[in-house]
Amino acid sequence: MGARRSVVRWLERGAMSQQARQSVLHVARPVGESGTPAHGPPARSPGAARLMLATLYENRSFIALSALVSLVASLVYVALSPPTWESEIVVQIEDKAKTLSGLEDLSSAFTEKSLADAEIEILRSRSLLGSVVDEVNLTIDARPQTFPVIGAALVRARAGAEVAPAVLGLRSYAWGGERLRVTRLEVPDELVGKRLELVAMPDRRFSLLGAKGELLVAGEIGKAAGAAAAERGSAEILVQELAARPGTRFTVRKRLREEVIDELRGAVRVAERGKKTGIIAVSMTGSDVGRVCATLDAIAQGYLSQNVQRRSAEAAKALDFIEQQLPRLRANVDAAETALSEFQQNKDTVSLSAETENMMKRGVEIEKALSDLDLQRTDLASRFAKGHPLLSSMDEKRAKLRAERAALASKLRNVPSKEFESARLTRDVKVASELHSLLLNKAQELRVLESGTLGNVRIIDAAARPYSPARPRPLLSCALGLLLGVAGGIGVVLVRRAVHRGIDDPELIESLTELSIYATVPHSAKQAQIDRGAAGEGAARPVLATVDPSDAAIESLRSLRTNLEFALVESRNNLIAVEGPSPGIGKSFLCANFAHVLAASGHRVLLIDGDLRRGHLHRYFGDDPTPGLSDVLAGDVTLASAVRVTIERNLYLLPSGTLRPNPAEMLASVRLKRVLEAASKVYEFTVIDTPPVLTVTDGALIGRCAGINIVVLRAGEHTAQEIALTLKHLRHAGASITGVVMNDAAIGPSRHGRFGQFGYSRQEYRPEA
Repeated sequence: MGARRSVVRWLERGAMSQQARQSVLHVARPVGESGTPAHGPPARSPGAARLMLATLYENRSFIALSALVSLVASLVYVALSPPTWESEIVVQIEDKAKTLSGLEDLSSAFTEKSLADAEIEILRSRSLLGSVVDEVNLTIDARPQTFPVIGAALVRARAGAEVAPAVLGLRSYAWGGERLRVTRLEVPDELVGKRLELVAMPDRRFSLLGAKGELLVAGEIGKAAGAAAAERGSAEILVQELAARPGTRFTVRKRLREEVIDELRGAVRVAERGKKTGIIAVSMTGSDVGRVCATLDAIAQGYLSQNVQRRSAEAAKALDFIEQQLPRLRANVDAAETALSEFQQNKDTVSLSAETENMMKRGVEIEKALSDLDLQRTDLASRFAKGHPLLSSMDEKRAKLRAERAALASKLRNVPSKEFESARLTRDVKVASELHSLLLNKAQELRVLESGTLGNVRIIDAAARPYSPARPRPLLSCALGLLLGVAGGIGVVLVRRAVHRGIDDPELIESLTELSIYATVPHSAKQAQIDRGAAGEGAARPVLATVDPSDAAIESLRSLRTNLEFALVESRNNLIAVEGPSPGIGKSFLCANFAHVLAASGHRVLLIDGDLRRGHLHRYFGDDPTPGLSDVLAGDVTLASAVRVTIERNLYLLPSGTLRPNPAEMLASVRLKRVLEAASKVYEFTVIDTPPVLTVTDGALIGRCAGINIVVLRAGEHTAQEIALTLKHLRHAGASITGVVMNDAAIGPSRHGRFGQFGYSRQEYRPEA
């Protein structure tokens, strides 16, 4: 029942599907037991973390290889990747523009505080970046042609400004020190965006070739050159600098302006430093450090010029409005003065009382304030929509002043008529004169402001040439590559183990099947070498027991021999059938080497190849497959004449024989039982290699005749359902299953140290006498 509880606990951990659980429980349930298995106490975790660490330790070579490959890839990336340079400029947006002393109040009436978000959008605008593209000639792309893959890295690695000599006579490639500066390039529309070739010629001359190699322009350095381009328009170019060997080729391209602007918008990063600081940083990366710095400086200067022009335009607009009002105000002054003069001539001079004088002064102040508010509202109305808070506030102030003016007018009506008329005319003269003087002063101040506008932008840091590239960073790239390699290797190992459904734990197989593990045969590197050498069809292969008797796999077969000697005491005969679920699990390898081990101990052993379809045991002995077992069963030859004597003492071979169309019927006949009984009387051990149980029924037919049936399982190759189905087929055929041999098992800490004894066997083994 202990094994039964172990099966149930393992199934409860969800390691198998429901169908596989039912199959294994059916096999593991002892005869006569029924119902649901009793559940014992909760099973403890088998040390999943320890098993995971052990798995990683076993695959440490793969993980190390993954890390090494990733590190080498990182080094190659660092060596071959072109450096990317980064620079930045820093500008400050001030609260208000710096103007001439004493004019701050005036300028604040016609300027507005700039917000950082709005200025950022201006810095990224197409109009500003378009002017930068034109100024720096970003639409012209000119670079030397380098040798594929490694040429660019060799050019960067070379120090000095002198042009490097050609390597291996490859004069068309640049090897270091080449320079080309094209300040003007005009091509037909069909060639815009196409890669053209510029070839350096002797005597400071050059040739510009088209996309198909045709000559477009031939010219001289420092002089504009142009020519017709095959009836597609004209091409013009101005090369200011060219340093290269004759024959060196450069790639020249005229790019579409809109495309370059969009690309520049993506490359330029604009962000405010801090919150509401007004400090804006503009950064950019690129492969040409000189072009990066020039582009950023052009952005800064263009932005500063636009800001000054924008503020100067505001002052010019206000000045134009005032100049339109001055003639009307001048006429008002003249009319008021004429009316007052006529009144004084007709009515004589009238003295005003102190109260009337004060009301008149207040009326002048109100009219002046209203006029000033009207000017400001007119300017605001041109920039803001109706209902804006600033306009609403301005209207409220005007309404209060008008109400106060109406109140003063009511008081003046109570004054005597002559005094009232004299006060009114005097007030009109003063108001008209004050308004006219105010606008004259405003106009003069705006003229000064327009000519001396400084803007509200200040360049704090210009673009500085970086001393090291931003990317790649060798140490960071290598460290990251090494880390990714280790993580990738660990991930592959864990994923492979997670998706692998095969069972490789001998203890778990014992719990599932309630059968003893008679031997665990470890993986043999020597046998893998032998298999690679005998990969051809029909090629002979030596037996590992004769090539390397001290191999750990052979030592495990000696343990199997010892265990089976005790099992044979209770067996009905000395026939040992070696079964297996599927092909390719190493049954033939085990049979050949196990027969050698038995014969080496002094027993007469007959090795029978029971696979009448694809038997190949004869390849281990360099013999022919015929005559063999199929010929004996067919009655063509006798058992004694079909058995071969091998070079190994006490070991005999009965190969598979001639291929027949009905192998299953031959093995199901009574003659098979008679042949095997005759063999068991002559030989002390008869080892039979059988076909796969789940593939054909031949193995089960042979197994029911054998006293001992050994099921071979390859470690990690079979699922629990496959193992259960194999045992079911054998038992339904009447075969008595003795035990299990686990083949090709991994020796490592994930097996909890159960294979550590093989190191000792290799060191201490001595050939048998």
